[in-house]
This record gives sequence, C-alpha cells and structure tokens, in this order.
Amino acid sequence: MDGYHYTPEALATFPRYNVLNAIRVELERIDPAKLADVENTRTLLVLAGEMAEDDFTRRPIGEIDERAMAEERAAFCRYMGGLELSDLNVVEELPYRRVLTAEESKSIWSRLRDRWQIRNGYWYPLAECKLSDVVAFKMRAFDEAVAYEWLQGKLVARGIERVWELREYGPEYEENVSLFEPHYNGAEGYWSSGDLDWIVYASHEGSVTVAGWLLQEVKAMWASWEAHVWTGTFE
Repeated sequence: MDGYHYTPEALATFPRYNVLNAIRVELERIDPAKLADVENTRTLLVLAGEMAEDDFTRRPIGEIDERAMAEERAAFCRYMGGLELSDLNVVEELPYRRVLTAEESKSIWSRLRDRWQIRNGYWYPLAECKLSDVVAFKMRAFDEAVAYEWLQGKLVARGIERVWELREYGPEYEENVSLFEPHYNGAEGYWSSGDLDWIVYASHEGSVTVAGWLLQEVKAMWASWEAHVWTGTFE
C-alpha cells in the first residue's frame, strides 16, 4: 500500500482472500446431512464458487481486483470439477460447521433474549441484567486462565455436541463443540446450545460474560476469579 492507495501487487492479492472467504461462507450454508450423490454435491460446490458474494466482493471494484477474484473462482471451480472419489479418501474430515438460516437465527435469538434478558444487541456488563448467575470477566485474564479446550471438555461432559455461535453481524453458526472458541472478532459474540442453560458473551469492551451452569464450573476451577471481574477497563 502506497499512502492511501494500494499497489497493483496488493490489488492482485487481497481480493483473492476476500473471494475465498465468501466462497467458504457459502459452502458452510450447505447442510452436509442433506447432500446426495457425489455429482450433485460437486454441482453445489462449483455453484458456490461461481456465485458466492459478500460486501467485499461486490462492485464497485477495480479491474485488477475483479480479474484476481475471477482467477480464484476459476481455480476453485476447476479443482472441484476435477476431484475423483479416490482423492476424497485422503481428505481429513472436518468438524461440523454450518451457517444458520435467517429463520433459524431469528428463532434462536428470540429464545436467547428472553432467557438471558438481552436487549439491543449488548448484554451484561454493557447492559442491565437482573439475573444472579452472571459474571463478566476481564477478557485477557479469562483467556489466560480458562483454556478453550477446558471449556469444550465441560460441554462434552454434559453431552453437548454442537453449539450456536451468534454475532452482532456476519454469518452465524451451528458448529461442533470442538470449534467453540468464545472471542471477540470485531462483532459482539454469543455462544449457547439447545436448552440455553449456559451462555458466553464476548464484547468489544474487553469483557467475557459467563452465566448458567458453566459459570459454576469456571468459578470452581479458577480460584482467583473474583480478582478478575470486569471493571470497565481493558486490563
């Protein structure tokens, strides 16, 4: 990048990441449980490569950007079109991850707001919550003390196989518990599962809120948790 202008080299590079990300999200809209035979699946994958769009791939874009994205789409579709069954035998199975439909997201959000008193996109400690089993921690301290693997293990011990990842904006997911990593990514994040008897919320203010039975597990494991309650700073 030269000042406020991208070099031709940059313009021929980062749009490739943008279009591949759009394709990835489009692929994750496909429910693997509903896929049919190989050729039908191949058709869906190629169609995703050809048609996937988001705010970063739509016009107006420049000639270099457009050409770079077209090359990436063509390469993806060419690769998918050339795969044989024997190639798939050596592909490692990925954890389940699927983008929620608009209807699913609306339904889960409605239930989540009612259960945990969530208003206007933000939650405790950035908004009022009168429930008693809710604590907001400083994000940095929480991340250091409470490992993702430990959290995942606690969910698995409760028989939970999949969680919901809901965001302030952007795609929202139903995903395997092994992908449960509660962190702020530029959009407020919420995580829970079927009975909504636990929740984690990561905010833009450097806080991580935990509630329900999972909070009791965190307190029991983290002896000094009271020293790391969120106080309105990014410590």
